[in-house]
Amino acid sequence: MARKLNLLILVALALHANYSGAETASNEKDGVSSAEIGAKAESKVVLPTFTPHAVPEAALWEQFASGADARWKKSDAIKEGEEKARYDGKWAIEQPSVLAGIDGDNALVVKSPAHHHAISTKLETPFDPAKNGLVLQYEVKLQEDLKCGGAYIKLLTAPSSGEFSDQTPYTIMFGPDKCGDGKVHFIFRHRNPVTGKHTEHHLEQPPTPPVDGLTHLYTLAINKDNSFTLSIDGTERRSGSLLVDFAPPVNPPKEIADPDDKRPEDWEDKEKIPDPDATKPDDWDEDAPLMIPDEDAVIPEGWLLDEPLLVDDPRAEKPADWDDEEDGDWSAPQIPNPRCEDVPGCGPWERPHKRNPDFVGKWHAPLIDNPRYKGEWAPRMISNPEYFKDKDLYKLTKIDAIGFELWTMQAGITFDNIFLGDNAGVASRISDNVWKPKHDSELAVDEALRPKEPPKPKLGFADIPNLVKSRLEEIFLSIIDFYTALQSMGAVAALKQESSGAFAAAMVLAAVGWLTWNILLLARFLLGMRGASVSSVDKAAAKAGDKKTDGDSSEASGSSTGTSTATATATAKDSKIVKRK
Repeated sequence: MARKLNLLILVALALHANYSGAETASNEKDGVSSAEIGAKAESKVVLPTFTPHAVPEAALWEQFASGADARWKKSDAIKEGEEKARYDGKWAIEQPSVLAGIDGDNALVVKSPAHHHAISTKLETPFDPAKNGLVLQYEVKLQEDLKCGGAYIKLLTAPSSGEFSDQTPYTIMFGPDKCGDGKVHFIFRHRNPVTGKHTEHHLEQPPTPPVDGLTHLYTLAINKDNSFTLSIDGTERRSGSLLVDFAPPVNPPKEIADPDDKRPEDWEDKEKIPDPDATKPDDWDEDAPLMIPDEDAVIPEGWLLDEPLLVDDPRAEKPADWDDEEDGDWSAPQIPNPRCEDVPGCGPWERPHKRNPDFVGKWHAPLIDNPRYKGEWAPRMISNPEYFKDKDLYKLTKIDAIGFELWTMQAGITFDNIFLGDNAGVASRISDNVWKPKHDSELAVDEALRPKEPPKPKLGFADIPNLVKSRLEEIFLSIIDFYTALQSMGAVAALKQESSGAFAAAMVLAAVGWLTWNILLLARFLLGMRGASVSSVDKAAAKAGDKKTDGDSSEASGSSTGTSTATATATAKDSKIVKRK
């Protein structure tokens, strides 16, 4: 029974292998090659033209239009961190070159990979979040991906002075950062009203930023109830409270451990100690080994005591260029002794070891309760001299300037449409009227530049005889391949050995099943051909009918053109459209 089951399994495996090969060949024949898929698309798009968007209710609204060069100041400071490097990275105000969405839309672009960058702009009037909270929003576009680097923005604390650097005090740091696992930073600095010191507080469980060549919108809103929301592309990704969701917490504990309280020298914190009155028993043998030879073991039958484990390789020959004087006496390399392959072992036999029943190990006095035990020591608690309770954390320090202080391994990081204010509705309107049209246009460009599959040739009834002939040839060749697969897997020999009748029955059954399967595939193919031909006739008739109504619909189609239609159908300058990596 088991042998017959094995034969059936061999036949099934051969069927599967043959079918898989036929399927692969069919795909290679009918499918699209990787070269064709990777070909450059012909479609190009025309970009909507940039139009400035007015935002009167803003502490800062920056679209990097005319005059932006004068408003933004590049820093030449020395980084005071471990690197002691100069901020020598280049900046430019220019149009993006990858998946540009708006023609004439300038942005602030990082130009130097593997450099430190710093640039900032002053607000006309310092912004005070204590009045109505804060809303910060800006766009980020990663034209060259982001393997390691930052794309976050800093709201600099008022008053700001000197060259902008990593030592410049900031009120909020917000935006994407990626080295390894990416995250969206939200850090705010808070001033202790008792000591006057500032501390940084980091958002716990920050969201992950998108990393692609599209423009993404980052929005942070801080409300007067100390709540906050963090959104990406208009979708809320994180929300919570300034009082709860940051590490370390802003408000310190009421009590702290006394830093001057020291542990007494005679303090006993060991609950158990060795019994001082215990003595080692006279019969305790610490020298008894853990393992001893097994005296009951006997040498296995067939063990070849006189045979070495390794012998000279009889096939090895002394190299022709071997010099005994320089290279020494030549000896053949050794190989495992072939006589030891089918026996329990060769060479000297050693008695195996077993655990020593008399082993007791090193003696230790048993443990007893420590009569001087006082428990775990901890310093006494005292009132925290720096304690305070700030219930209005949204009243952050005033903001005097906005800047980008970054290190990145990639160039092409692009910033645009920076908004700072206190009205979430204004930020939402900017999202709808400025970011979303740009994002949609970029998606249209991306779609237009994707490789398109070439159209498959149209077939008619005249092609059916050749197609049927080709399919029948494939069926015949597949039967031969099937028999070859059975032979290579040993199924033919096994079936013949079982009995000639079993072999004949198995082959007939397999052949009938394989022919039936291929005939069904041929029938499905012919039905598909018929359906495709009928569909082609219907489409031709419909197309002829459509031509009659072209004159009637031309006026309507002309009146429906707009930004999105032009974006999806027209032709653009090559310099503004680059396929996303």
